[in-house]
Amino acid sequence: MSTTPPSRANLNPLGWINPSLLKQLMLPVVSLWVACALLATSAAYLLAGRSTNTSFDRLLADDAKALSAQLRWNDGVASFVASKETADSLVFDSLSLSHYSVHTANGRTLMGDMHLEIPEVEARTDQQAIFFDHTGSSSHATLRVVAQRLQPSPSDEAVWVVVAESKEKRRQVKDEIATAIFLPALIVGFIIIPLFYYSIRRALSPTRQLSALVVAHGDDNLSPLPVEQVPQELQELVAHTNSLLQRLQASVSEQRRFIADAAHQLQTPMAGIRLLVGDMRRIQKADPTQPMDAEVLAQLDEVATRGARMVKQLLAFARVAEDSAAEPEHFDAVEAVLEPAARWRGLALAAGKSLQLENHVDPMQEFMLHGSPVLLGEVISNLLDNAIRYGGPQIKLRLNHHDSTLIVQVQDDGPPLDEYAREHLLLPFWRGNHGLPEGSGLGLSIAQRIVERLGGRFVVIDKPGLGACFEITLPCEVRHLLALEERKPEGG
Repeated sequence: MSTTPPSRANLNPLGWINPSLLKQLMLPVVSLWVACALLATSAAYLLAGRSTNTSFDRLLADDAKALSAQLRWNDGVASFVASKETADSLVFDSLSLSHYSVHTANGRTLMGDMHLEIPEVEARTDQQAIFFDHTGSSSHATLRVVAQRLQPSPSDEAVWVVVAESKEKRRQVKDEIATAIFLPALIVGFIIIPLFYYSIRRALSPTRQLSALVVAHGDDNLSPLPVEQVPQELQELVAHTNSLLQRLQASVSEQRRFIADAAHQLQTPMAGIRLLVGDMRRIQKADPTQPMDAEVLAQLDEVATRGARMVKQLLAFARVAEDSAAEPEHFDAVEAVLEPAARWRGLALAAGKSLQLENHVDPMQEFMLHGSPVLLGEVISNLLDNAIRYGGPQIKLRLNHHDSTLIVQVQDDGPPLDEYAREHLLLPFWRGNHGLPEGSGLGLSIAQRIVERLGGRFVVIDKPGLGACFEITLPCEVRHLLALEERKPEGG
């Protein structure tokens, strides 16, 4: 039964949870612009309203001063010299009707017909205007009032000049100012937000082109991506991608070469098995009663064993990366190296060889690694196995350290390796001219891969006059046992 891969909409039904890069850039830009626009226009509106009130109050005070100029005092008695028409013209306003009243402190009206209760204030002679709002009149809307008390001398009659106007015209002017502020901002928003959108979309076009280039590469094209037309912010990403592609190409090439070499190496045992089985079938067909040839069976067993060993080594070579990543642990590298040495000492004696251990590592220090101690033990076992099989009679396992780096050497006193052998010894499926058929040429390659997975280095070093010498360097975390003992609580 065939299945259809889910679409993007099915994978992400709520698009806002994982928005596109365009949305992620637009949202803060537009939000910041809207917030700044609202803040700026609100501040401008408030400041404009304050300025409007100040200006209208100043005009209202000027009207009161104009009426005050028409006052006269004769023998301390106040009088208003201008006519009502003149007084009306002095406070005339084309926007709204102004109200005024000129009366003495004891309530005698000199001009005007407005009667307002003036807030109680101390008697003043400096003629300073008093501003207040009045909402008690049922015949008028809320009024803005200015009151000015005039008394040239203490013997003169005190006079109040009061001028009032509706606050409605101030509201109208503020609304006009608000419209003048907000409307252009709104129009600019309809222009600038699409500009933001298309500018950001155009700036992101190189990312879409880069994505198209990656998609166009396909599975078989691992060539580097061009960096000439890539913006500066994406150059580092492209550089890392190209580095990844190069490593991937090298890995794919290595895997293809490995598969080809493995197929080539398996041809020999498979051909031997087919040949031996063919001989057995011909013998059985010629004389069904004749027993199986013991020599042919022994050869078949040898070829099958060699093929099985090679398959096992191939699987081990392919699974090193998986095994090294599975359940990593913190372990003592020195213990992991010494543990297989005890087992291989008896096998070396059985083969007529000696295995010497030289441990120059400080016993009060632990060299800790993160990984698999079993795989590191397999490396040591592999090197000791090769030394017993192909090396000289004297084998040495030497441990040393330089600062926090553990150094392990496996050396024998067999025939020295020539330059060609040292260059090819670590290559998969390469076997030396030792004349032994059971090797697969994968053991040292597996050891090298394991050491590199542990962050170390595996090399063949040249020591004149000696046989093969393999050196492993492992960067470790050093722990001082004495310091650990001092940290333990008493009785622990």
